[in-house]
This record gives sequence, structure tokens and C-alpha cells, in this order.
Amino acid sequence: MSLDVVVLRLREEQIELLLERRERPPFEGSLQLPALRIDEERDRDLETALDRLLAEWSLGDSYREQVCSLGSRERDPRGWSTTLVYLCLVPPTTDLARGQWYPLQSLPALRLAFDHIQLVARALERLRVKSRYSTLPVHLLGEEFTLSELQRAYEIILQTPMNTAAFRKRIHRAEILCDTGRKRTGKQRPAILYRIEAPSCVLFDQVMNGAEG
Repeated sequence: MSLDVVVLRLREEQIELLLERRERPPFEGSLQLPALRIDEERDRDLETALDRLLAEWSLGDSYREQVCSLGSRERDPRGWSTTLVYLCLVPPTTDLARGQWYPLQSLPALRLAFDHIQLVARALERLRVKSRYSTLPVHLLGEEFTLSELQRAYEIILQTPMNTAAFRKRIHRAEILCDTGRKRTGKQRPAILYRIEAPSCVLFDQVMNGAEG
């Protein structure tokens, strides 16, 4: 059994995917997701295996959640294969130990190994669906951010504009943000900088409906 992790970041208003070039058969030369074969002696449980995988990529402190499990004879030309698929969200300035970022827009032109294109699709579906009723997108932002930046993250993921007043009411009601006491200054009026108070993903009491909030 293996683990495959779909690692995403939001940078310059684009969602990007972390991949690396595969250096051995099968699919030598193709791009692949961060992956790890579970070691029954080293990994006492799934969390230990996942921590080991993320540590290899210097992603140990990032948000992660399990998306699904998949298994079939067709996944791997070497024989039956089962994998647990995880979604991992990281801030835009994350330093990498390996791999390279690719914009999601370039995905159709890339050659991915195994069934990794389907794994990415599953993870993106989870991100988009869960973002409608939770604080999941906050984990794509930096340590400090404004409410406008958080709203823009939702709009990029959901591909729809949000009603600002309704959005801010929903976010404040979730009680996940802490005012840092600092403001971001620039061409626009100064904006309050927030940080995450609750490291987990908080569920809303209602689903967001685009511009209606």
C-alpha cells in the first residue's frame, strides 16, 4: 500500500500543484505526485507514514486530510496497487526540499505517471466542495493575511465572486481568526492583518452560494 499526496499552493492568484520527475520505470520521465510506499516496520500507523512522507518534502507543518482510497489492477502495470490519497495545502512561500510547482492550468499538457491525473481531480473536487462550507482555503494563505486576501482565495477556488459583507460575516462567525494588531499598507486603505486562531478546518453552519454569500 502507498500514500499519494496532492500538494497545492495559491500564488499570484493561481493554484499550483507540486510534482517531481520520475527517474525509474514504469513511467520514467513522467511527472508524479509526492508518494511513499508504507513500510510495515518503520510506520506504526498511517499518520506516521504520512509524517515521514511530508518530512521528506519539508512539508511537515502543512494542513493535510485524507481524500479517498483507490485500488485496482490497472493503476500500476506491475500489478495490483492500492493507495491512500491525501490533500495537502501549503502557504505560497513554502520552501521545497524537492520537486517543482506547476500551475493547474498547465495540467492538461503534462504527462503524469500512473493514475495521478485522476488523483489530482479527486483532491481538487474535495477542495472546491469543502470550501463552500468550511474554512479550508485559509490554509493556502501566509501566516498573516487580510480578509480581502482570504475572500479572493475563496473566489479563485470556487470560481465565482463572493458578496463581501456576507462573506465577512460568515468568516467572523466561524471564530477562526485573530487580529494581529497590525495592518497592511499600500495603495489601498490600510487593512487589518489576521492569523489563524484555530489550526484545524472549521465547518460553517450554511453552505456558501457564490455572490449571495
